[in-house]
Amino acid sequence: MKRNKISILIFILFFSSISIAQVDPEIRLGARGVMSVNNDIINNSLSSAINDFSDSGFLLGFKQKLYNDFRGLFVLGFQFPDAESDLGQIFFHQIFLQIEDKNNIFKLGRSRVKSSLIEFTTLRDDDALQLTDVISPYSNGINTEDNQFGNVFEYSHIFKQRYWLTIHGEHFTKSKISPETDFSMNALGFSLEYRVPLSQRWNREIIQQIGFSFNNFLTESEGYSNKFNKTLKNYIFSAVFNLLPDPVYFLDFRMQSILNTGTEGIASVSGFSDLARAKSVSVFGGPRFLYRRLERPYLQASIYGGYKSYPDLVEKTSQLQLVTNFFYRLGENFDVGIQYQYKKNIGEVAKIYPNNEHRIQFSIVYSIEQVWNKHFDDRESILNLEHGYIK
Repeated sequence: MKRNKISILIFILFFSSISIAQVDPEIRLGARGVMSVNNDIINNSLSSAINDFSDSGFLLGFKQKLYNDFRGLFVLGFQFPDAESDLGQIFFHQIFLQIEDKNNIFKLGRSRVKSSLIEFTTLRDDDALQLTDVISPYSNGINTEDNQFGNVFEYSHIFKQRYWLTIHGEHFTKSKISPETDFSMNALGFSLEYRVPLSQRWNREIIQQIGFSFNNFLTESEGYSNKFNKTLKNYIFSAVFNLLPDPVYFLDFRMQSILNTGTEGIASVSGFSDLARAKSVSVFGGPRFLYRRLERPYLQASIYGGYKSYPDLVEKTSQLQLVTNFFYRLGENFDVGIQYQYKKNIGEVAKIYPNNEHRIQFSIVYSIEQVWNKHFDDRESILNLEHGYIK
């Protein structure tokens, strides 16, 4: 009898240890260091920054197996903002909870807003912000993060692992109001995208990604008959095409166009808010070459150009930008690179930004992701939350 009790006790302890092991969370640590030496020529005046470490950041994620086929995720992350921002030394850009299964994703918290559909392989994600992202009318223009991060509620449904339908409600930071006391939803919209899964990209289909997005800012404007008409609406169309179907020498072309319907009555620009509310049309894109040796990214070169016009302003107003770069991988996720940018601002936009700007950057970038108690697939690496250029 005593032996049976001991056997039962051992049996219980054994299966208890198994159940404990099964509910242990998967832990992911992600970090990215971005260092660059910047040399600028702004309106024929030379300036430099010996060490720009903005956008360096840290991410910590916990993923948990839930009942049925669902899994839960908690992510906490911060990064170092631009030196001229008023966000302080550290900015918490990722704080959210997510529940997902094979075909559904629910996200609630602070994260990347739907101001852009694709990534361009620039050194930092805000290098061409005026042309690559929907611009927030609630921002005072000091912080680029105002246009990229906010409090979000998102639901995505994935059809056949390739078609993504996302409905989102967002709160963009109202940095032009100090202090901010209203954190209600001030933007909403949806997006529909076709994405080739990462595991299938070796097939090198011509269309790698194509998408459409509608973004609606719930602004208050005078002279409109109903709420929908007085909101500020933006439409995004994006695409990534494979130009060379080769598993070693990757050549693709990526582009994105944004139509901002604007607010009536804005004929001139006196500040950043007017620029965000003025009607505008932008297009940005170009080719990228990536060489993979032994199934690992080795070097990458890209050249992008873009143009943005403001047709309703009294004075002819436009923005022109060129970005070209080259990155070389020294070792596992450790890269060196050089990037050149040229910006030209014409008309009303020159009241806010310099007429001409040249920038040359020499950079070193290191990315790392470490996983403990690995239980799940890598459909979304934690570093995918950060901007990347060699993929």
